[in-house]
Amino acid sequence: MDDNLYAPPASQVVDPAPVATGAAFYVVAPFKFCLLFFATLGAYQLYWFYMQWTRYRRHSGETLWAVPRTIFAIFYTHALARRIDKVLRERGERYDWSPSATATLFVIAQIASTASDRWAARMASPLADFLSIAMLIPIGLCVMALQKAANRASGDPQGEANQRLSVANYVWLAVGALLWLTLLSDYLF
Repeated sequence: MDDNLYAPPASQVVDPAPVATGAAFYVVAPFKFCLLFFATLGAYQLYWFYMQWTRYRRHSGETLWAVPRTIFAIFYTHALARRIDKVLRERGERYDWSPSATATLFVIAQIASTASDRWAARMASPLADFLSIAMLIPIGLCVMALQKAANRASGDPQGEANQRLSVANYVWLAVGALLWLTLLSDYLF
């Protein structure tokens, strides 16, 4: 035994390397994704981004915060697309897509949607409201492209592991129906 009280411990302390477990990303069937995304006026994407980052963190062992990456999705979409593409390449999957272009289109569409929402709030114009709702289409298509790549990177291209609607999904759909009714009530009544 060494008499030096200030000597470092003799054992080597090293964190074990993270072990990849489970699906690399959140898997969801395309029909289910579209239903939840459009029924909730795009609010489902908050849950979607959170789940993508949470699953990736669990799979990779990488230290990251899912909540800020969800809230500020336009700043982290490119990073998510790169990670999905990286996992695809590591799996040896051949997938014809452009992660950078998909993420860029999402960011542009999201910014345009936010701008049209603000315009609609100020102008109280049906055209502004229509434009705001129409922006859901390019946003949804971009997120769907990311989802299809994430499904493939997770080894479930059709999203069969998550194709059925759960009780929570029905709650999302009920909330979405209320959102749609609120939106349409301005024009119907």
